[in-house]
Amino acid sequence: MNLKDLINRAVVSAKNGSKKLRILQVQILGGDIRESVEHFEPYGFTSEIHPGAEAVAISLGGDRDQTLAIVVTDRRYRPTGLKDGEVCIFDDLDRKIFLSRDGIRVEGVSSPVTVSTSASVTVDAPLTKCTGNLEVQGNIVAKGEVKDKGGSYSMSGMRATYNGHTHNAGPAPDQKM
Repeated sequence: MNLKDLINRAVVSAKNGSKKLRILQVQILGGDIRESVEHFEPYGFTSEIHPGAEAVAISLGGDRDQTLAIVVTDRRYRPTGLKDGEVCIFDDLDRKIFLSRDGIRVEGVSSPVTVSTSASVTVDAPLTKCTGNLEVQGNIVAKGEVKDKGGSYSMSGMRATYNGHTHNAGPAPDQKM
């Protein structure tokens, strides 16, 4: 057995991601085309690669008929410039989930970003900002004060002003807010 037959660089020429374990067709250096190469992915992570992606292929016992792909990458789309320890999940449309030294960023580029659950979503932070418009389909329930851009009065302050006001020293409103 020759060591060079155990581990090879390969280029993905075709793929079938419809099975529980993706099947690849790869071309190993030297022009050797291997069919039905199983692609092993880390638990909890999967992607659908493009032909032309690169792989590390291992041949069990040096037998190229028993070739597996253990790592597949695609330098055409890989983000660069990360700092030590940073992590980025990315795709070919430049969308990213970026665990950076400055925080966590989800970059949807021009794609919508959706959070979907039948349970609740909790944001536990001292300040949550929305730079665009906010559209709400259901009720808004606030346990704290609500203010608008005028800023000096809260809704509870406006309610107290309304409930205590009179017209020409007459009675206060009989219907309170």
